[in-house]
Order: sequence, then structure tokens, then C-alpha cells
Amino acid sequence: MRYHQRPDAELGVRRLHHTEANWFAVYTRPRQEHIALENLLRQDFDCFLPMALNPYQRRSQTKLRIEPLFPRYLFLNCAADQQSLGPVRSTRGVSTLVRFGVELAHIPETVIRAIRSRCDSESGLVRLDPIGVKPGDKVRVFDGPLAGVNGLFQACSGEQRALLLIEFMGRQTRVVVDRMLLQKTG
Repeated sequence: MRYHQRPDAELGVRRLHHTEANWFAVYTRPRQEHIALENLLRQDFDCFLPMALNPYQRRSQTKLRIEPLFPRYLFLNCAADQQSLGPVRSTRGVSTLVRFGVELAHIPETVIRAIRSRCDSESGLVRLDPIGVKPGDKVRVFDGPLAGVNGLFQACSGEQRALLLIEFMGRQTRVVVDRMLLQKTG
């Protein structure tokens, strides 16, 4: 089952002029991304709602949770001079279009392509892979209880964990952290 959009043939988007369509960010009401998506698609808007397996769910949960990659956001592709964006704000599930001042926020096509390139061909879900690191790489923990800590990547500890060597209270200490929380620093 695909989770993000209709094929272009079903969209019925009319291209009357050679004006280029732009991607816009739509801010939805809490936990109503799918409702907003369904209602925007009914209005013949081209939309993209990237979905992913939640990598941080509790181990005790048996069912994997599929959630929006960007909670409360979806993307809409439209040539503003050919299809009015006015109805978007009053669409059920939508809170507003994202703006910077009075200007609508444009999402570069390269960002959308990069997200789509990570989508699994069968499920349509975005693959979230930890960064590629090898022993000796300098890393930083960017979230969680050890946020801001720098260390050296030592080894993988299971499928989702990493063993780091950090400086703690003047001593070299080994800690295990979630691999998804690492970024390379050097």
C-alpha cells in the first residue's frame, strides 16, 4: 500500500500555460495529515505526504507505527497562476499554508526529489538509515539525554545502537547510543 500520493495521470492537473509549478508546505491540524491529504487530492491538487516507520517506538509495542516523516506537514505542488491556492486554507484538516511574512514558503524541487529517492518502491515509505560511520570517525550526539556530546565511533552494538568513546569527568568512557541520533563532525 502506498502512502503518499496519486499517480500524475489521476490528478487531472491542467497545464494551460508554460508556468512552472512550485512545491509549497501545508501545515495541518494535529494528527490530521491524512485527512488534509485526502481532501486536497479530491480538489485535484498534487500532494506528497512522506511517511516512515517510527524508529523510536517502544520495544514493547508489537505493531510498527507508520507516521508522517514531518508531523503536521505535507507538500503541495501547484502553479499558483493556474490553480487557486485559496481553497487550501479552508480545506478540512489544513491549518494554513506555510509563509515567511507575506510570501508563501517554496520548497525546492531538489528537496522533494531527495525525499522521494529514499522511498521504498513497494511500501512507499521513506527509509530512515543511520549515517554511515566507521570506527574512529568523530561524531556528535544531536538529541536525547546525551545531546551535544562529542565522541569517537567505536562499533555498532546491535542493529540500532552505536558504541562511542567519550570524554566524561576526565576519563575515556564507553557509552551506547541510538545510531539515528549521530552526526559526523569531522
